[in-house]
Amino acid sequence: MGEVAKGREAAEQAEPAALVTRTGTALPPHPEGRAPLGEHAGDVAGICNAIDRGHGEPQQGPAKAGHESCGVIEEGGGDISSEGLHFAGLRVNLNNVHMSSLKMNNVQEESLRGQKKNRRRLQIVEIARGIISAKGLRSLKVRDVAEAAGCSVGSVYNEFGDFDGVILTVNRETVQALTARLRGVPTEDPVRQLYGLAATYLDFFAEHANLLRSLFEHRMEDDRPYPDDILQMVMDAFALMHPPLVRLLPDADDVKIALLSRTLFSAVHGIISLGLEERMVAVPPQMLRQQIEQFVDAHLAGLGILPRR
Repeated sequence: MGEVAKGREAAEQAEPAALVTRTGTALPPHPEGRAPLGEHAGDVAGICNAIDRGHGEPQQGPAKAGHESCGVIEEGGGDISSEGLHFAGLRVNLNNVHMSSLKMNNVQEESLRGQKKNRRRLQIVEIARGIISAKGLRSLKVRDVAEAAGCSVGSVYNEFGDFDGVILTVNRETVQALTARLRGVPTEDPVRQLYGLAATYLDFFAEHANLLRSLFEHRMEDDRPYPDDILQMVMDAFALMHPPLVRLLPDADDVKIALLSRTLFSAVHGIISLGLEERMVAVPPQMLRQQIEQFVDAHLAGLGILPRR
């Protein structure tokens, strides 16, 4: 046999041995003549079989192969190193911190603006309340309020919609304070409760006459209807005379009781309002208190209820 034939035979005998894996199992040759990858070929080439695009040859060594398999490949062909990724992540973190700082600053600025707006609103209401309390509703002028608050008339309108909004805010606070005072009257004895409600209303009216008058005297601009919430608050105050009347007149129906409570409250209000009107028929507070008690005596007697104080 010639030298060429011997060489070919030796190559054919060596080829199966080259295909034996580390486990000792021989694999069939690739149909196209290329040696197939073994079961553990990933240990050498890495999971992604990373290739250095600059040289087109497999990377050597498990450490480098592992690094390249997990690396990020740039479009230009070069790998981003771990240091590059570290600094890129740092830049992202710094950007996030910057954005968070901006958001925090915006929240703080909005909070400060909100606090300033609330302070101005409270200041305007306080000034309006002071003018009404001292001089009456007719003396209240939007320009006076704006000047005292150190702002423009437009700012007052921006805060409350219109000047009615200022007056209504004061009136709401007035009826809330009145109702809170009336709710503090003891309820153990229904007859004494009725006297107590009348006396408490007199005391509140004497202390805040102009504010309470504003509640009943104010008329909305352009004949707009009075806000329902304030009307309901006034009715709730009147209704505080309802429970003691129910206890005193258990056989009366609800409609009659409701009418009686409104009539009694309205009568007490009228007597006090006229009695405290200095321009006409003012009555000294002590005498006015006696008049109120006598009226309640007569009203209860007319209902068949024995008055007692």
